[in-house]
Amino acid sequence: MLNTKNDATLVVCSALRSRAHSHDNRRRAKDLVWGWVGAKWSRLLPSAAELESDRIEVNLPGRRLSVSTNGDGSLWTLEVAYSERNGARAWITRAVVADTGEADVMAIQTACSDLAAGPTVIAPPKLLGSWVERLELEDGGVTVMGEPRFVQDEEGLAAFCEHVLSQERTLPVIALTNKPNSRFYGVDPRGVAEAVRGLAHVVCLTPELATEAGGRLGKNLVPVPGVPRIYGPNFSPDAVPKDHPLMRSPAASGAQTASDPGASRRLLCQRVCAMSANSSTYEDLLAPVL
Repeated sequence: MLNTKNDATLVVCSALRSRAHSHDNRRRAKDLVWGWVGAKWSRLLPSAAELESDRIEVNLPGRRLSVSTNGDGSLWTLEVAYSERNGARAWITRAVVADTGEADVMAIQTACSDLAAGPTVIAPPKLLGSWVERLELEDGGVTVMGEPRFVQDEEGLAAFCEHVLSQERTLPVIALTNKPNSRFYGVDPRGVAEAVRGLAHVVCLTPELATEAGGRLGKNLVPVPGVPRIYGPNFSPDAVPKDHPLMRSPAASGAQTASDPGASRRLLCQRVCAMSANSSTYEDLLAPVL
């Protein structure tokens, strides 16, 4: 029995503006949604003729798809709900493509009906990565990418600090710094950037520039060699460090860490997902059409 009760826990949430603002742009975003649905749940795909309908409902054992479009066509919403094979819990993902009048907004939410039902790994839907790759998305005027940015000079440092301090930024910034005479950042920058695309920015700084950033970001809030730091939105130099934490690997032996090099990446991804679920960006960006 598919359970989509209203008290499902939000686990991932992202809403991003697009640099493009057009019917064709929103069409591409919707096509990517349908491609994602077809890759995961091909039996839920309606016929080609039905894809243009304002209302779609498809119900199958353990899964459901619904699509709705508001009266003026400015808000298109697709929701997929499916239960795990043992029926212990349901997952509900909602994708939104909207024309807010001033911009196109692409948004996604994933919720779980019962996180206590068993162990799970929280990660953003692959649809979010497809949007980042194929659409011109931005966050506070900065392009959203699936790759790390590398800061290697004073100009890059100034741009990094301005970005971290920007009150228009809604996504966290994961700052990585390598240890001197090493390329060790504590985690693979490209692997992290791909895992959190659409949920966070990833920036790599040289140790010298990371130290210099202390004069602008606060000496207790600088990036630390080999230890990722997450700068949440609304950052300021007098912020409490725990609100913009250093993400040290879980207490584990060197052998365990070496045998599971992805552990730090998963930890970062889960923390960023949790931060996204507590963000108000989704409602704020979609307010004109909700």
